[in-house]
Amino acid sequence: MVTQTAHAEQTQSPSAVAACKPAAWDCQMHTYMGSPENVATNLATISDSLVERRVYMLMVQGDDRAEAHLYERFAFEDDEGTVATWSDHKLGDMVSRLTEVLVGNGGAHCPGEQVKAQLATDHEFTVGTPTPAPKTAAEAFGPVLASFSGDKFVQATVMALC
Repeated sequence: MVTQTAHAEQTQSPSAVAACKPAAWDCQMHTYMGSPENVATNLATISDSLVERRVYMLMVQGDDRAEAHLYERFAFEDDEGTVATWSDHKLGDMVSRLTEVLVGNGGAHCPGEQVKAQLATDHEFTVGTPTPAPKTAAEAFGPVLASFSGDKFVQATVMALC
């Protein structure tokens, strides 16, 4: 279930729907493990083209807590976007279930919308108010990894969706 905070739900623009067709054939997943500092460094080296996507996601598992952040702009040309967040003690099978959704989709539909639908079925996310969209991977993911700086070992998975 996705809950909204402080903004009305928006719909995809026609340009976003058109751009999702090629994106459905170019989903990506990057996973890094190690100290929070090393993982943050690796995440910062991900191509900044990732944050130009309409929807992308970061999932982090630390020593005793997990977080997922779903970044979304409603149209590619938007300068603002929202971040939906979820947290618990463990990611559980979130990464593998989302991978199954993308493989099962087979490039047929918008990968971002497919992932959002699966997340709404399994987890309760809270959507923040619109803010300026991150310009770099470091800007998007750095603050999240900084919150895990006291952990000994983390795993972070980024999904580039649409």
